Amino acid sequence: VTLASSYRFRGIDQTFNQPAIQGGFDVTLPYGFYVGNWNSSVSSQMYTNGSGLESDLYAGFKKDIYKGLTIDVGSYNYFYPRATTTANTGSNFDTYEGYLGLGYGPVAVKYSRTLGNGYFGTANARGTEYYQADVNYPLPFAGFEKVSFLAHAGRTEVSNSSNLNYTDYNVGLGYDLAGWNIAAKYYTNSSEGSGFQTANTINGQKLYKNAGVLSVTKSFD
Repeated sequence: VTLASSYRFRGIDQTFNQPAIQGGFDVTLPYGFYVGNWNSSVSSQMYTNGSGLESDLYAGFKKDIYKGLTIDVGSYNYFYPRATTTANTGSNFDTYEGYLGLGYGPVAVKYSRTLGNGYFGTANARGTEYYQADVNYPLPFAGFEKVSFLAHAGRTEVSNSSNLNYTDYNVGLGYDLAGWNIAAKYYTNSSEGSGFQTANTINGQKLYKNAGVLSVTKSFD
């Protein structure tokens, strides 16, 4: 369960700079298979006519394949109950992706590809790709064993709408406090296509602007 000062997804603000409550669960199955669900509050100004909820379902297979090198493959599916892009067409924001990831030590890379026709409200976007690299590195300094350096870089390439392409980054620190994880991250975007800023400005709110986000997470086994 997480409480965050705002919810950023691939560098884009999902809550209009308002706090988000988030939570989910994972079920580990035999032989490396897993299924899970994750949910977050989102802004109804962005996901119009909806319930203000993002609810994700995913399933995959994760396995150590060689001396700490792990492979992770599966499907991640995003749902926004009742939300539609316009009242007239009834188009929705639901998005279906397949992914393939590799991890080794503190570094992980992942490739995701849209399986359906839509990509978070953008139509005719089958085959949209997202490339990402993430670092979660425990700091080795004395007295800082529970602090981790966090970094992320991702690249969105929207099929048939290259003017929406962009690169997102975030960097920060995480701290494990008796089972509570506190994280502070700074988000920024670059290499933006000509239509990126217009598409991500809603009711005068620039959803792509640089911002810091503070979150507190509690995990249960």
